Amino acid sequence: MNPIISHSKADGMKAKKKTRHYKTGDLMRLFLGSYPAQSRYAEAFRTLRTNIHFSFMEKDFQTLLITSAGAGEGKTSTAANLAYTMAQAGKSVLLIDADLRKPLLSSALPDKETAGLTGLLSDIFGTDVREGSLDQYGVHDLFALLSLRNKTGVLSLSGEGETIELFFLQGDMADLNWPTRPDEQKLLNTLIRTDMITPQQAKLAMSRQKDTGQKLGFVLVSMGLLNRDDLTGPLTIHMMEGLRTVLRLKTGTFAFKELPESDFGHNAFNPVDLNQIYRKVIIGEEEFPFLQKKIQAAILETGVDNLSLLPAGKLPHNPSELLGSKRMSFLISILKKRFDTLIIDSPPILPASDAILLAPRTDGVVLVVKSGMMNREMVKRAVEQLRLSHANLLGVVLNAVDTKREGYYKYYHKYYSKYYGHEA
Repeated sequence: MNPIISHSKADGMKAKKKTRHYKTGDLMRLFLGSYPAQSRYAEAFRTLRTNIHFSFMEKDFQTLLITSAGAGEGKTSTAANLAYTMAQAGKSVLLIDADLRKPLLSSALPDKETAGLTGLLSDIFGTDVREGSLDQYGVHDLFALLSLRNKTGVLSLSGEGETIELFFLQGDMADLNWPTRPDEQKLLNTLIRTDMITPQQAKLAMSRQKDTGQKLGFVLVSMGLLNRDDLTGPLTIHMMEGLRTVLRLKTGTFAFKELPESDFGHNAFNPVDLNQIYRKVIIGEEEFPFLQKKIQAAILETGVDNLSLLPAGKLPHNPSELLGSKRMSFLISILKKRFDTLIIDSPPILPASDAILLAPRTDGVVLVVKSGMMNREMVKRAVEQLRLSHANLLGVVLNAVDTKREGYYKYYHKYYSKYYGHEA
């Protein structure tokens, strides 16, 4: 374990006194603003910020999970003040209260209506899309909601003179049908134009396809006219053209109809991966007008420049399932596009599995240990659980150390505080 930084016992007790009982409107009391810039407590967090940057060296990082082995070790105040210090350095920072068992950050908030983290994960990301307008839901919104709910069925989109059907199997795009596709872009005409089949062969394949209801690609292969490798290139272009047309739709209507998975059985023929093609087409330029509006409404300002807070929301009965879900991963991916850094306060490791499930989804984990509180073996057990989860454990914050007895902090402060006294 790498010791990232130590907080002095005196300053740690002072901070504890200020945040022991969180009351409505007390969020600002968590932050360093009430401490002199040259205080040891403030300096410790600036050093922690610097050491975290050194831990990543030249790699970019955006998401940090703050946790502890047990309760009462100071992880919440560490998360809050690390976020505060990074915000003071000019970074846009979102502090996320992911302790869905004892959300101390959220309990310090003024009474404000917000869905919070759980509302986003359970309700907003669980929105049941049946039919509606593309003015309200963007195409990417629909894809995301169907994926997050593992839906199986057909999504029909109509607008701007186009009609397109997208088939989903357990949330993944499985096929695309574009009835209004221009004749020159239809698969058989493309294959004829590139001399892969003759017009006569195309006519036979079309007749067989109408008789059997099988996919055209499957028919071409079963008739021995082409093999799967021959079809990979033309089908990739075929699907790309369809997806690009879908993504250009800004107005129109949509309807989703659920289908049994058995409908995708004997007709399955997928020499190309439609989801992979989709990722290539979007090149990270997804727009989520519906979901981003809901996420924005759930985030609160803290009163500190560059620092926002996503509160926990209503406490769920299944926090581990929520934090370990692909919905949480999706939310993190959206938030990373808006904020420079996400600081996540999670529950302690030993009492619950929440932090262990969430840790691999972040760039790094900081473990807070209060001096003299936890048995060494319990701390080692927490570290081992993090390593087994393949989390990137950056190191340990040793909290409430009696530095006077250790005899080093006075020397450190005397000779090095001048380098930190005027830092943001």
